Amino acid sequence: MKRIFVFLILLSYNIKAQPNAVLRPVNLDSTLHENIILALNYLEQTQRKSTKAGVYYKGEWQTYMNLNRSFFLLGKKRNVDDSNCFSVAFIHNILAKIYLSSPEYKTIPAMLDLSFERIMAYKTNNKFNFWNLLPPNRKLLKTDIVGQQPMVRRPTNYTLKSKYINNAANVVEDADDTALGYTAMALHQKTNHTSIDSFKLNSMFVTSIFDKYRDLNRKNRHWYNYMFGNDHNTGAYLTWLDDEYEFKHWNIVKVIGHNATFYLPFSECFPHPYKPYLPYGSNDLDGVVNANVLNALSYFDLSNAEGFASTVKYIERKCKQKKFTRVAIYYPNIYQFPYSVANAFSNCIPQLKTSTDYILQFILDNQNKDGSWSSRWVVNKRDKLQSTVYAVNALIKIGNFEENKSKESIEKAIHYILENTINDGNGVHWKGGVFFSGGTVIRNYLFWKSDAYTTSIVIDSFVNYSKYLQQSNKNYTN
Repeated sequence: MKRIFVFLILLSYNIKAQPNAVLRPVNLDSTLHENIILALNYLEQTQRKSTKAGVYYKGEWQTYMNLNRSFFLLGKKRNVDDSNCFSVAFIHNILAKIYLSSPEYKTIPAMLDLSFERIMAYKTNNKFNFWNLLPPNRKLLKTDIVGQQPMVRRPTNYTLKSKYINNAANVVEDADDTALGYTAMALHQKTNHTSIDSFKLNSMFVTSIFDKYRDLNRKNRHWYNYMFGNDHNTGAYLTWLDDEYEFKHWNIVKVIGHNATFYLPFSECFPHPYKPYLPYGSNDLDGVVNANVLNALSYFDLSNAEGFASTVKYIERKCKQKKFTRVAIYYPNIYQFPYSVANAFSNCIPQLKTSTDYILQFILDNQNKDGSWSSRWVVNKRDKLQSTVYAVNALIKIGNFEENKSKESIEKAIHYILENTINDGNGVHWKGGVFFSGGTVIRNYLFWKSDAYTTSIVIDSFVNYSKYLQQSNKNYTN
């Protein structure tokens, strides 16, 4: 008995003497499984089961649109509910992939059915929009009659005051939400055994949506891409699915002039009432958007799409540079691009292997001693939890843990995530960090956050790592 007591004392001292030591649960696999069940319960309990028109909608999960300081035209600091295609489609797609690989999680199908119906509400013709079509908050023309105005795209609860900003919010459809929308459609037919013909989908139809808007032979260029070296004539996919303003002879001086006179009708930046608006009049290139488009194309076996190979090269170039701070206009967390690329790679896109090699080393080199990762200080106070969720998920999706020597980093990160678990009456969840921003001049001030969004990624990482642990234990036993 005395020897056991001395051993425990020495063991305790040894742990304290190693500040980097990771205290893991005795049975990590069972701990992950327990948290998966409780987190799925949280998503099931918090998914909205009814609609309150113009406030929230059946099938979605709560998402916040957050302005963290007063800003010109956007108003004062605030944090309000916002319905959007991106958050509900993203969560739906994660849950669908989990269910396809792990059908034992019986609560998922009902959530998929509710959320899929909501996703389809954002579809117009063959494209998806970020926001709902809603009545305007105010008159946009002098001749308007309130109650008889055309519908516009806008935030659900974030009231916009001036005519200018209301018109600017009425954005055109985009490649990002359209990619997530078509991914949802492909997954829906897999999880529901529905013929894909019922959605009138075919390879040529899907690829034509994205191939029409690529960074090739353009007569315009976005000032943000120009300033931060996001290349030109890359052949990669553009963000907005509409025609941009065209200059006879483009140069950055002309763009600066148009931006300086953004409030005048002749400027390319000026939004007009009831006309869907392409922000700044110039289309743009975003790394996360391109990774999401590749991911969507993979569900339709479209590696032969016109822009596919060019986009793979573009992403590889960005990964080699490891300048992830500015590679994504609308995604300010530096680990979101690595996560999105790794996610696409894991979805049967082997062409991204070289990109993931660069990502792997970047992530391993930047882990904090406590197992976390951090973004820039201006992004939600370094956004440690969200950064960690993105980074560890990327490592898991890249795989080959022994060969890549990533197992220790992954388990340290899982321990950090478990330490930040929130346990309430609905199950367990994790506090949402920044998953989207307003882009360009407001990318560090206007954020979207969602506990459900972050929790869904945590569940995904736990499910995938649990499968690895189970297989490892099976191999060991055999």
